[in-house]
Amino acid sequence: MSGADIKNSFLSSFEDIDTYIGNVTTEIVKNVVQIQKLGVKKVLVNNMHPIGCTPLRTSTNNYTTCDLLANYAASVHNKNLKQLMGKKNNAYMLDLYTAFTNIINHAPGEGSDQSNKFNDNLAPCCEGFYDTGFCGQQDDTGEPLYELCENPDQLFYWDEVHPTHAGWKAVMKALEQPLKEFLDRAYVP
Repeated sequence: MSGADIKNSFLSSFEDIDTYIGNVTTEIVKNVVQIQKLGVKKVLVNNMHPIGCTPLRTSTNNYTTCDLLANYAASVHNKNLKQLMGKKNNAYMLDLYTAFTNIINHAPGEGSDQSNKFNDNLAPCCEGFYDTGFCGQQDDTGEPLYELCENPDQLFYWDEVHPTHAGWKAVMKALEQPLKEFLDRAYVP
């Protein structure tokens, strides 16, 4: 599940969000159990990144602030998933929410070296010319209907929902140590 899944079924009320996400997280945990029964020794499950901070959700306010309702949905998803996962042996919940937040939503002058290298954390590098357009769209003659930034390494997001290579590199740098610790842990039968 990703932010696009929530976006494509985005619901209008907090109650709708709670119900929908409760169903999704229950199914994720059932799938983890099933995967483990098949003999997979270690399972990595990522939580939801702050989907309200994607350019899709920040474009309405000129890429200046995150959408609280969308981030609420991500928080509910993450809380439910963590609670349902409990302390499952050999399963680890990778914290994308914190990794993304520490990079894209920190106070000016704070944050890691990785996060401070981005000029604009909530805007995309590639953007369609029109509200209904998208990155990579062309007209009938093959002319681009989108604009690219000059330095993708200086922006966290590539398009309305996907990080740039530099964005993912920063996220993975933040997750490297917890991943190593999980993978180095002894298997518990």
